[in-house]
Amino acid sequence: MLQTPLILVIIVSFIFIVNHWGQNKGVIYLVFIALDKALTQFALLDLNATQDPTVFSLVYHLEPLIVLQGPFFLYYLKSIMKGAIVWDRYLLLLSIPSLLFFVNLIPFYALPFPDRVAYFSDGLVNPGLKGYLFLSLSQQYLFISIYNTAFIVYGVAFINKIKSRGGVYIKKKVNILFSRIFIVALLTVIPGLVVLFLMALNSPQEGMIDFLNPEAVNNNYLYFQSLVLPLSFFFVPNWLYNEKEPFSFLDNFMAAWKKVILSNSMVSQESSFGKSSDSERIVSYIEIEKPYLKTDFSLHDISQALNIPRIRVTNCFNKELQTPFPSYRNKLRVAHSISQLRAGAHLTTSIEGIAERSGFKSKSIFYAAFKEEYDMTPTEWIKKHL
Repeated sequence: MLQTPLILVIIVSFIFIVNHWGQNKGVIYLVFIALDKALTQFALLDLNATQDPTVFSLVYHLEPLIVLQGPFFLYYLKSIMKGAIVWDRYLLLLSIPSLLFFVNLIPFYALPFPDRVAYFSDGLVNPGLKGYLFLSLSQQYLFISIYNTAFIVYGVAFINKIKSRGGVYIKKKVNILFSRIFIVALLTVIPGLVVLFLMALNSPQEGMIDFLNPEAVNNNYLYFQSLVLPLSFFFVPNWLYNEKEPFSFLDNFMAAWKKVILSNSMVSQESSFGKSSDSERIVSYIEIEKPYLKTDFSLHDISQALNIPRIRVTNCFNKELQTPFPSYRNKLRVAHSISQLRAGAHLTTSIEGIAERSGFKSKSIFYAAFKEEYDMTPTEWIKKHL
């Protein structure tokens, strides 16, 4: 029974990976967060139910990984916005606290295993054993809470900023993402706060909750709280099944299983998003990354960045967006040049310089694209509008 929440999270993670991996490998960030949180909750449940610290001491070895939940949440959001996994050097920098926590716990790792178990004897930290270098258990948890919360807040602000400066596709994607996060947060946070309130109310330590003390924590409350997170994902099935409306959990589970078994068949060739999602991913990538500002931007760059075959990228522009790629690229470049002109760039920069900043290889190509769009030259546009 104690394993039920963990098993549910594993099932949810499996559904996520099967339905999202081929489209966006950034889902691995979300899976890590869910599994990491589920393991921690399971360890607390086991400690309070059995009063045996063995499982808790085993899971405590993974304590440095908890601090990665915040950065991984941010990079999951970035991956969703880009339409492909985001992995850069900044993530390595944000992982430094995790490395520091690992160093901090070296004395704990150096203890013989029976002593590591005894470190949490009777549900309390054994004062006779030194399990850290510079941060105690309570100080670690405080830092982790502040660090991860800061990234959650920043992540929400980040996608809100993208929404404010993005186009129709980006605004639609952000609105959908916000609604899904809101539903899961609502279903998770409110019951969690109720559980904490009930624990504090019933705690013999005057409202203080000691999660390592079985006498101070109601195990039923913890069990209920650990069930909330995996169950909440089923209230947003489109998130689980990647825009695919499920008729039932069993139908989608079997479809996901067939997709794994028949990886070389026609089943694996059908995207769970459907073909129409290619255009959304491509447009989102172009709007956010603005690769068209590079003079050598091509279809190959889109194909490589989003891991979409080039023929599908070409078909997206020709059939779905109904605009050849060169024309679409030039429209964006001309629009960027207009924004520069409205900002007064022509007062300090030559027309040729503005053209180069907008991604055009030469002044003549810029003039031709501009005239095709506005039926006048950039100089004439400036005289008329500025």
